[in-house]
Amino acid sequence: KSVVILANRSSLASPIQHAPRAMMLPHGDELRQELQAPRRSSLAATFTEGVTRRDSKSSDAARRISLRRASEMEVQPIGEYYNWWQTHGGKAPPYILAFVNSRSGNPEVSASIKSQLEEFLQRKFHACGGGEPYLAGKICELADGPTSIQQCIKDTKRGIPTRSIHFLVCGGDGTVTWVLQEIENCKNQWPDLFPESELDPPIGIVPVGTGNDLARSLGWGPKLTQVADLVHYVQWTLAADAVPLDQWRVTLTLEGASQDDLPSLPACFRHVDSSPDTFVGYFQNYFSVGMDAAVTYGVERARRGCFGKCIFRWGLGKLCYGIQSYRTNCCKFCCAPKLSIEHDSFHLQLPGAELRQYHIEDARQLTLLNINSYGSGRVPFSEDELPRVSPADGQLELFALDNAVQFGCILGPQRCLPPVIERPSSLEFKLSQGEYFQMDGESWKLETGCCVQVQRHRQVQMLRPPTCPIGIWEGRQTPGFWHAPPAAGGPLLSQGESSVVCAQHTWTP
Repeated sequence: KSVVILANRSSLASPIQHAPRAMMLPHGDELRQELQAPRRSSLAATFTEGVTRRDSKSSDAARRISLRRASEMEVQPIGEYYNWWQTHGGKAPPYILAFVNSRSGNPEVSASIKSQLEEFLQRKFHACGGGEPYLAGKICELADGPTSIQQCIKDTKRGIPTRSIHFLVCGGDGTVTWVLQEIENCKNQWPDLFPESELDPPIGIVPVGTGNDLARSLGWGPKLTQVADLVHYVQWTLAADAVPLDQWRVTLTLEGASQDDLPSLPACFRHVDSSPDTFVGYFQNYFSVGMDAAVTYGVERARRGCFGKCIFRWGLGKLCYGIQSYRTNCCKFCCAPKLSIEHDSFHLQLPGAELRQYHIEDARQLTLLNINSYGSGRVPFSEDELPRVSPADGQLELFALDNAVQFGCILGPQRCLPPVIERPSSLEFKLSQGEYFQMDGESWKLETGCCVQVQRHRQVQMLRPPTCPIGIWEGRQTPGFWHAPPAAGGPLLSQGESSVVCAQHTWTP
């Protein structure tokens, strides 16, 4: 039997006005806290968050994060979560391993985020009936490097054998990819800790990057607005559902590049030892070649200068994007250069079918999408196509844009959107000359031609925040896009039940 706990709005509200919140205890076995997240704030239209250049970009975003810390009244719901479990027993709350890079972006903001999370996670509590104390979680410092990160993951898996583990990544899309790769490295080094019969620890996100498309799609919101809101992210991590997500592999084989003149690729790419001209990288959100990558590349270079930094600091990022669109001819209808796809065709494979050739003409942009968020929260799918899109179906949605109007329809009013031309499970094509590329918001330019191969790599586990009441999904991004198994212990509250105006902040037995 489910019990609804009504909370005092004033005791939980942050300076951002929140809707009423409700929490649920299914059957007394598992506490499910359903809280409303901070609402979407106005952001410049930006969609870049790379790992190699994340310091300067994260610093711009961090300047907009308030350093106000959570008060004791705001932290109280976390304590009540554990107090209820200590009294009633049932399944133990998940252990939270939070990944923080205290040397990235604004040092003051990063240090405040780390300190606030330590305050939440270093608290101890006892199981029902006493016994040894439990620790809520701990911090893993990303700035210490891959070896330290892998050791932290290994120690956590080995030291917490009886409780589920939830990861919480503080960063953007590139940081999520980084942590996913470190998890895979740990699985390769210590396979006994990651048996094939068990799923990997799922990952939640505190969005402190720039574009945060994966966080937006999952429901973690467009950005962290104040340090005090971390209390909500910890609560969501405790009560979130694990949902699957496909991770994709991009293989670039360069042509005519010398060993002394290898390109500067995003940090998610690794050199293949057996082939000196081949690099392999990974993405979860999208991969693109052409107009959008050229604009993003220009913006990233511009924002490193003093004038570009001021433009973004003053909230005029859209102006910078407009200038770069003009510079790259992307806003001049058909004046953007065509992609140098060899023979105007590529090879793609549909699920259950053989590799076949697909002919295309005058393409100025190729984009492969895996989720329903692109370019800082834009949904490039029509109402008819959106229900067919899934983040874990082994397929990508392929767009081919042949003019700047279609590009503008995606980034602008999102009307007359270009159609999805295919849903391949793998794709191969060859570029005869250098092009601009973009992957999960990180852009780069190759000066030479290359062969591009995109294949499904594996399936990873992410965390979707509680969906009742509706939290931070807006517009056409909805929680139903992510398919989670039914919650153990009973059904979730309906929207009608969750819209009750909260009256008092007490636990009801």
